[in-house]
Amino acid sequence: MSSLLGAADLHKRFKALNAAIEPGRGVTFPSQSVAYRWQQGTAKAARTRIPVRTGETRRSVRPGNWKGRPAVLAKYTVNFIDAGSKAHDEPRSMLTPTGRVSRRKRNISGKTGQPLRLKYQMGGRTVFSKKVHKPRIAARPFKKWAAEEGLIAINWLTFVVGVWNRAA
Repeated sequence: MSSLLGAADLHKRFKALNAAIEPGRGVTFPSQSVAYRWQQGTAKAARTRIPVRTGETRRSVRPGNWKGRPAVLAKYTVNFIDAGSKAHDEPRSMLTPTGRVSRRKRNISGKTGQPLRLKYQMGGRTVFSKKVHKPRIAARPFKKWAAEEGLIAINWLTFVVGVWNRAA
């Protein structure tokens, strides 16, 4: 029975590659992993593509963990920016006193226990409404683009070859 020449070196190289790809497995610093570097590049690229009104959504994009795996996290509203939304009506029971949609989707009542009336000024007249029409939001896809840009930015091929060569 013959044995493979260089089996120990090959085993070391595969172990080093696994450590570089899977964060937390034998890696002392997470910045040594491909996933961590990709995460950082994707978050940076995504921030540049999110439109700014208040800057809150853009600031919410950050690297993190989701179910124990590296991920890029952000507010739920980035999904609406990426995919858009259909036009729809929001009944007043779903709205806050300022006219925004309640996150909890629960009935909101005034001091007397009656549902709030949606009241606003339009053209110098006071308007009372039972619902608000939310217009369609056009999609501005950026998630896939940001992931590709993040992968390009880390120069992963050179990184993996370097890990392979240093392990032997």
